[in-house]
Amino acid sequence: MATLTFKSEVQWEGEGVLSTAYIGDKQVQIDEPKSLGGFDQAPNPVEYLLASLGGCINVLVVTYAKQFDVEINDVKVNVEGDLDPDGFLGKNPNVRPGYEEIRYEIVIDSSSDEAKVQALLDHVQKICPVKDTLQGTRVVNVNERTNQHS
Repeated sequence: MATLTFKSEVQWEGEGVLSTAYIGDKQVQIDEPKSLGGFDQAPNPVEYLLASLGGCINVLVVTYAKQFDVEINDVKVNVEGDLDPDGFLGKNPNVRPGYEEIRYEIVIDSSSDEAKVQALLDHVQKICPVKDTLQGTRVVNVNERTNQHS
């Protein structure tokens, strides 16, 4: 299969830090809590990052369950991460601006054999593109210029 390129365009809404991400024909809003200059109207970027990991794992569990002969009654992924705002606020140069650690727990309700469920979970964790991305993908700013209006 050929490489797929996924895209998102994020536009500031002109007030606070509220933005809208346009992803294909869909939209999601991005904001920050009031304590970080936002209106607290939508999740913030680092919350979306956690949701992306949980969502990807959920999609893969459901997608591959049949292949592993696992009956899924319900599945959810609890995701949490530790982030010290002093890093991205520039208050402490010794604190990284991103997550220090992200933890997740996959909760599956299934009557299938435990060994089959475990094989499914092992496979999902090995192939999850979001997990793989979080473990070390180069991120490149392709255009450092800004649009300036005179």
